Amino acid sequence: MNRIILTKTVKNNKTYTVYAMMDENGNYKDFQLLPEKDTIINNIYAARVNKILPGINAAFVSIAQNKSCYLSLNDAKNPVYTNKKSKKAGLCEGDEILVQVIKDALKTKDPVVTTKLSIFGSNVILTNFDTQIGVSSKLDKERAALLRKAVLSKCADHEKEGYGIIVRTNAKNVDDKALSQDAYSVAQKYNQIIKKAPHQALYSCIYQGMSDYLLLMKTIDFATVEWIKTDCDDIYDSLLTEYGIYDHASEKIMRYDDSAISLSTLYGIRGLIDNLTSRRVWLDCGGNIIIEQLETLTFIDVNSAKNISSGSNSILKTNMEAAKEIARQLRLRNISGMIIIDFINMKSEASKDTLIEALKRYIKDDNTVCTFVDITKLGLVELTRKKVHKSLKQILEKTLDE
Repeated sequence: MNRIILTKTVKNNKTYTVYAMMDENGNYKDFQLLPEKDTIINNIYAARVNKILPGINAAFVSIAQNKSCYLSLNDAKNPVYTNKKSKKAGLCEGDEILVQVIKDALKTKDPVVTTKLSIFGSNVILTNFDTQIGVSSKLDKERAALLRKAVLSKCADHEKEGYGIIVRTNAKNVDDKALSQDAYSVAQKYNQIIKKAPHQALYSCIYQGMSDYLLLMKTIDFATVEWIKTDCDDIYDSLLTEYGIYDHASEKIMRYDDSAISLSTLYGIRGLIDNLTSRRVWLDCGGNIIIEQLETLTFIDVNSAKNISSGSNSILKTNMEAAKEIARQLRLRNISGMIIIDFINMKSEASKDTLIEALKRYIKDDNTVCTFVDITKLGLVELTRKKVHKSLKQILEKTLDE
């Protein structure tokens, strides 16, 4: 069972929301440091099309006065018009449409928007660009059929109303009643957005995206959560609002209130952050791993260090422990991109195979796609890990730059 901590902490004079997930033994499985900043990701606006540039297959739209956004024309096939200014068919300059932000502004780059709208529920995602009822391919056919039926019980008119529903993997253990209510809730939100959009003033924010920590919660099967603890009133209230439809939700969501010791101190959050930003990670066997995060790749070196035992078995033991810890560090530090690992050299082909198979098992437990690529002629192991969130290092470095 998973245990989740949601709290606030201060690092380099900046306040962050902490999302930390542990197993029943108190071992951290996931860690996210979320900056307290203004983000507009997932917000839906009534926007104006300022310029269409077919040469780069893009348009620029305004979501506020002097706030331009980039819109790929591939994402503007069937926009929802709030005010069709032009009599010509298709998207035209001056038209007013609904757009959803999918990327915040980055340095000199404008925010990125799409006309493909998505509304997130606890276990489902509503989309207006595909009117089918889909179920995660990771669920077996029998369970998928039951989940699809549960959604249809509340959303029978989805095609007529112009939306589809995708049931996520984390709905595996959700009862049919809760799932159908979840689907109905997002459908109601979408219908309200479409209904009121033509009557909203230009540049209105019609829908506000969820907080980052709630989006992270969406990736977890709520049935696998033993408890969620928070010492923040706003987080506690939003969790009850979001998960109140589930059985025993009020028992799982706990308000921590102890003036003697903070939640962050109780679970050693500051110490964890310090450990996750250190180059050197010590292993129980006495060895260590050195993690060098560069701009385009991450290099990890495994050393025997204080492990004075000799022999091939000792080297294999150090490498095996390092492989498990490396998989954990990749998750907790949110390291993505190309990863090169230099394990301690082993002569035995059987030992090498044992190590690689173990590493593959460990990275398979990662919720983010992490792929074993190859072993180079020099014996270096190559991995790739999909970028879903910024790394802990990038978040903290950006704070210092500010």
